[in-house]
Amino acid sequence: MTRTLGPEGYGIIGFYESLMSVVIVLAAFGVRYYGLRLLSKSAIGDAKQANTILHLVLINLAMAFIGVICYAGYLLSKPAVIGSTTIAILYGFNMLQYMLHMDWYFQSQERYQLLFVRTLIARLLVLVASIVFVRKPEDLIYYIIISACNYVFISGVAIYYIRDLYKHWHWDFELFKKLLNALAPFAILGVLGSLYFAFDTILLARLGQLDELGYYTVASKIVRIGINVFSGASVVFFVKLFRSSANKTLQADSLLTTIHLSYPIGAILYFFAESVILFVSGSDYQPSVHLLRIFSLLWLVVPFHDFFTMQVLVLNHREKLVLFIYLAATIVSFLLNLLLIPIWFSTGAAWAIVLSETLVFLLGFYFSRNYFSINKKQWLEIAGVLIVFPITYTTFKLSNSLFSSPLIKIVTGAGITLAVHIALQIAVFRSRIWNIGWTAFKSRFNRLTA
Repeated sequence: MTRTLGPEGYGIIGFYESLMSVVIVLAAFGVRYYGLRLLSKSAIGDAKQANTILHLVLINLAMAFIGVICYAGYLLSKPAVIGSTTIAILYGFNMLQYMLHMDWYFQSQERYQLLFVRTLIARLLVLVASIVFVRKPEDLIYYIIISACNYVFISGVAIYYIRDLYKHWHWDFELFKKLLNALAPFAILGVLGSLYFAFDTILLARLGQLDELGYYTVASKIVRIGINVFSGASVVFFVKLFRSSANKTLQADSLLTTIHLSYPIGAILYFFAESVILFVSGSDYQPSVHLLRIFSLLWLVVPFHDFFTMQVLVLNHREKLVLFIYLAATIVSFLLNLLLIPIWFSTGAAWAIVLSETLVFLLGFYFSRNYFSINKKQWLEIAGVLIVFPITYTTFKLSNSLFSSPLIKIVTGAGITLAVHIALQIAVFRSRIWNIGWTAFKSRFNRLTA
């Protein structure tokens, strides 16, 4: 779609998706965090629990309507609507539909296969429909209609799979009030966590340079899509940690697994940024290259801070500390964006995000020291992962000198990097995580060949 719609068309998408990210977090009202913690202890087994879930969904929908009203007010405050009124209305509709995805409920019940199948089908439908119906920049509206259908499908599946809960519904005002009070800290936490990550695109859009916003959105989305995978993995570990009363070994394995995966991704994206942009979006997005290099640094801090905030602080019921962390990040992000965007535009916005996320990591690390500590052996394993950067630089130079195709450069460079890096981790650094993986692989292979 970046190739078909062009930088300006994709800039419009980036603007509305940033507004949508703020509204859906406001509408979520902390239900994701609270619902996971509330329901992760056991399967849904009685009418009271079922009615609680339905009241949480009601709160989501009520807040979604309030969020859409705020969204409409913001758009009306602008001199002209970016894109068109139809696009603005469709995104408002998407915001309402998004509240019914029920991911938090299915995650708390560890129904990951359902989430996987639903997401896979939805993405394939979007892919096929986009290829068929979106063929030139003027087809932007078709792409947004396809996205709206995608959200309808996702929410429809969720509504169908919670149908057994409906018979337990009965309005309980006291329960509604109790849930609102319990959700308030989580809601504020979610809003702050979304705001500091959305300031950049919203402020860039107000300057009106949609092509520049398109370059920025592409670089940002390449990184954020992958990081969202890690956020999902963090939720999986959160549920298991909550059920195991914060098993320290599992906690340490979660942290080390995160680092062993995120640092190589960050290194590959940094050195192969140009090849990635050329392959994904084409030469029209050359200005996105330096932005992707900046954003690739997020792979070094975001999965890290997700661990400390979600799997350590929230797990130990320190939501107020996490609230303080995100409040500080929101203030810093807002000030940095106001300071840096007028000077360096998209480059300034990118650095504002990286610095804000780094602050979240440092504060999360500091406040987690009483609940989780990294021992000497784990520090040495973390230090050993850093070898991936000189390895990636070497493979980048090698593939750059041998190949001209961006795809071949990426595949060759990433393949050699990972092969050498994993081999060193297993044979030289004696990595606990990679050796667990290697042992499991050998066991599986021996069973298959027996």
